[in-house]
Amino acid sequence: MTEPSTDFQQTFDYIIIGAGTAGCVLASRLSENPAHSVCLIEAGGSEKHPFITIPAAVGCAIMSKKYGWGLWTEPQASLNGRKVPLPRGKVIGGCGSINGMAYYRGDGRDYDDWAAQGNPGWDYAHLLPYFLRSEHNPEFKDSSYHNTGGPMGVSFIPKPNKLCESFNAAMQDLGFPYCNDFNTAHPHGYGYRQGTIWNGKRVSTAGTYLRPAMKRANLTVLTNTSTRRILFEGSRAAGVEIQDQGGNVSTLGSGNEIIVSAGAYHSPHVLLNSGVGDSEHLNGVGVPVIHHLPGVGRNLHDHPSTYTALDMKDSTSYAISWKAMPRDIVQFMQYFLTGGGPMASNLFETNAYIKTLPDSDRADMQLVFQPARRNIKPFPIPVNHGYAVATVCLYPKSRGAVTLAGNDPLAAPLIDLALGKEQQDIDDLVRGLKLARQVVHHSSFGKYQAHERVPGADIQTDAELDAYVRETLITVHHPGSSCRMGNSASDVVNHELKVHGLDGLRVADASVYPRVPAANTNASVVAIAEKAADMILGIEAPEPLPELA
Repeated sequence: MTEPSTDFQQTFDYIIIGAGTAGCVLASRLSENPAHSVCLIEAGGSEKHPFITIPAAVGCAIMSKKYGWGLWTEPQASLNGRKVPLPRGKVIGGCGSINGMAYYRGDGRDYDDWAAQGNPGWDYAHLLPYFLRSEHNPEFKDSSYHNTGGPMGVSFIPKPNKLCESFNAAMQDLGFPYCNDFNTAHPHGYGYRQGTIWNGKRVSTAGTYLRPAMKRANLTVLTNTSTRRILFEGSRAAGVEIQDQGGNVSTLGSGNEIIVSAGAYHSPHVLLNSGVGDSEHLNGVGVPVIHHLPGVGRNLHDHPSTYTALDMKDSTSYAISWKAMPRDIVQFMQYFLTGGGPMASNLFETNAYIKTLPDSDRADMQLVFQPARRNIKPFPIPVNHGYAVATVCLYPKSRGAVTLAGNDPLAAPLIDLALGKEQQDIDDLVRGLKLARQVVHHSSFGKYQAHERVPGADIQTDAELDAYVRETLITVHHPGSSCRMGNSASDVVNHELKVHGLDGLRVADASVYPRVPAANTNASVVAIAEKAADMILGIEAPEPLPELA
């Protein structure tokens, strides 16, 4: 191993910035060899809290100030100047500790597109073995698209809410196919979906990869520690400057590599604070330029979403209410005695990934059914009764950026997702909203006698729906591509995730997506981290599975 530099207080073979979904995987894999010293740096603290562990407490986790960064977009010009909240996990496990626990890889053609853009080895056939490596999924034990024995348990919700049957019946009557497994090569249709839930608890890479690895003497995990910048010796990333909660600044050296896994907002933020990015921008905010790389922070996008919500007096939906109080008490006791029941659900039990355009070769729209009332004002637990359908645009055209406000490395990044900038994104959501309304007003829901709260019966024309979308548009928390993989002048890393023009530095997380896959992103980030670990360690990639692509 490389001899430690005398300029650093401590030196490790590998330094990983960010103990999110990818960072936990990398820390585990890189420390498997006891000869490798590994340091994992995390700005947040422990993930051991009921809000994180209990699946039904997902709203509490996402809205928690303790476990989140508290990020918002800049005022969005196409949304009437509105700022949009951006929940991001500031905790061991990162967003995997606060997300909705949906397990969905996406259509294989999304990954084939990555490879076609000049990224060999990133097509679906080559990535599928990495998806399989992490998975423990006995419910599909006979399927070639699934695996058992991996660290991450995946399962269906055993007893979904009865309202889900009405959603599925409506989708069937509207002519869409049933999909019993959303994790084959080309999923399309409606149906129940699996989540990263096992034995009634959230599954994340924090518990399945990192916690077992923390017993190793060669792995150091620094929590509540901020990364101020990466330090360079010429073009080589040689170390990092960190700051603890008490304000003490120190430096750590890297003998081999530094891997940035801080997520779609903070990975470019770290690079920019380190002087790696567009030189004009860096000069403008007073950050010394180390390496001109204009793509850092650019190409940012996320899946935009809007929704229709209905209220009802019937108490079938998940909620806290006076009517449901006896049932809620029983379910609370059921969970704490057996680990089962509705509190072991992530609430998002059925959905649809569907083609809504005649020329689509894959699903272009998602409808997410929520068998619970969507609160008028943000609150982590549904209050009173109802149900909702969120419409998600899976292939947005709008592109934004992450930039710096100044040269303070601890200041929050400026995040402009440019939501709704491209009219096509708004039009797609209007089209999806119309379909969602057909679903929620279908006769299969008739017995519940619900009424539409939003958009409301008076909102009918395309112009009115356009305005409603702009008033309500949010994201579904799948940001990516801000350190995009590829070989163009606007890309940041190559197909080995090495930062262009620099040595000893890689990025491995959702920020490297050539394009965000049309799916929940946790599964693909785990696969990216598994593949990155092999590349870093020089381990030959597993054989591709072209027969399943």
